[in-house]
Amino acid sequence: MRQESSTTSAMARAGCRDSIAVIVAYLPFGLALGATLAAGSVHPLVAWSSSPLLFGGAAQLLSVQMLDAGGSAAVVIVGALVVNARMLLYSASLAPHVRTWRGRWRWVGAYFLADPVYALTLARFRRPDHGGDARDRLAYYLAVGLTLWTAWQLMTAAGTVLAGVLPASLRLELAAPLTFLLLLLPMLTSRSTYAAAGVGGAVAVAASGLPLGLGLLVGATAGMIAGALVEGRHA
Repeated sequence: MRQESSTTSAMARAGCRDSIAVIVAYLPFGLALGATLAAGSVHPLVAWSSSPLLFGGAAQLLSVQMLDAGGSAAVVIVGALVVNARMLLYSASLAPHVRTWRGRWRWVGAYFLADPVYALTLARFRRPDHGGDARDRLAYYLAVGLTLWTAWQLMTAAGTVLAGVLPASLRLELAAPLTFLLLLLPMLTSRSTYAAAGVGGAVAVAASGLPLGLGLLVGATAGMIAGALVEGRHA
């Protein structure tokens, strides 16, 4: 029993340790996003509350920009759901590794699921030892999720508070793509992922002039469709 507890604690420490590099990479994006949230007409506190509510930079940015532009609640909700639809693919990918967790822990895990959490945990679970037993995998997942969640709240809050003093060179349009690129590259392991990334990125750039931040929404939708089509062809 003591040995199991020691192994679980070691996995939790590993999760916290592995998260540090992601936090450093996400710092410019978190600060820039916080500053962007504070710059709109939506009250900064309300805008920042999207951090714990959504825990996802892309959906946060889209939602707040839509609200700032006068978008209706229905449009904002649909937009956030479409942008975060990739979480369905993430959860399906993780399902074989978490199916023995108790229901309440799977619900908690669903809340913490985000791009960096998925990237780190999938890499751990795909190791020859599968990340240990179910208890060890849960400890690692929760450690990664809690660490990154806490860091994200602090980064976006700092960006919101320091919006007036942050350097102009820290622009969201540069920080966001560079940050997500760090997580995207290791995931490009098949034709479908290459297709989704290529088409989604190209369409998002081409549609960047659309109002209400719809360029990102259109790009995400196009990427998912392209990936699904390529996956279906080679299934």
